[in-house]
Amino acid sequence: GVGKTTLAKQVYDDSEVKKHFSMHAWITVSRSYKMEELLKDIVQQLFSADRKPVPREADNMNSNQLKTIIKELLQNRRYLIVLDDVWHINEWDAVKYALPTNNCGSRVILTTRNADLAFTSRIEYEGKVYYLEPLPPEESWTLFCRKTFQGNLCPHHLEDICKSILRKCEGLPLAL
Repeated sequence: GVGKTTLAKQVYDDSEVKKHFSMHAWITVSRSYKMEELLKDIVQQLFSADRKPVPREADNMNSNQLKTIIKELLQNRRYLIVLDDVWHINEWDAVKYALPTNNCGSRVILTTRNADLAFTSRIEYEGKVYYLEPLPPEESWTLFCRKTFQGNLCPHHLEDICKSILRKCEGLPLAL
């Protein structure tokens, strides 16, 4: 990709950001996530962030019960939730009702390739959508050389081959 996860991870891991939020969770959704597993993962991370044991009965709870636990944990708290690699609107729908709008300065970061999902979630929560662009050719070349060659310099006899590879990567850092 263009670096959505990397950017979100840098924000999430920043020490100043961590200090700003009392509760936080990073959930990688991907294509094959089941809704109840997604909610259980959030419950587990939030209890861990709160330094409390996860209730044993959480494993046997349905989606509505899990959403209630999440909402209760987050009510009156400033939280940061990252939902990484969300593919479908129903994944967002499964989580959004568990997240209280508590006026505590909480934030949700959602990374997605789905422009409709980004737009819909922005409208519902008065958020912002940031579109990441592929790297320009000069930055692609620098990154490629830094990752590929000792001393960050491409040997002259490999330049044509390397430029051909870069064209195929289309400025996508993950492809480089």
